[in-house]
Amino acid sequence: MRILIAALAVAMLPGCASVGDTRSNPALLVLQSSKQPKQAAECIRDAWQNTTVLGASVGGVLQSSGERYSVLAPDVQAPLHLVDITPTPGGSRISYHFYRTWQSPIERVPDAVRACAG
Repeated sequence: MRILIAALAVAMLPGCASVGDTRSNPALLVLQSSKQPKQAAECIRDAWQNTTVLGASVGGVLQSSGERYSVLAPDVQAPLHLVDITPTPGGSRISYHFYRTWQSPIERVPDAVRACAG
């Protein structure tokens, strides 16, 4: 009986998704910006930290690798919102990914990305 209960408990544990899992979803937004990647990334991070959903901050964690930047909105299972910012000759390319492909993100989150791209 204990083995059955333990097996059911393990089967019910949600799988943790990674940044790669979120990134593998098609981008919901792909924007060109005249801002440099670091400037756009900091703007998105700050905007997400000031955006609330159900009374809690969306949050924003900035990561960088060379001239490429990512902004993540952490969640218990996976980063729900992810933006990749890469340099272009005229500024940057901004790609917004949402982890939950079966639902739409609350518009305040991609609206913040759009505002920072402008």
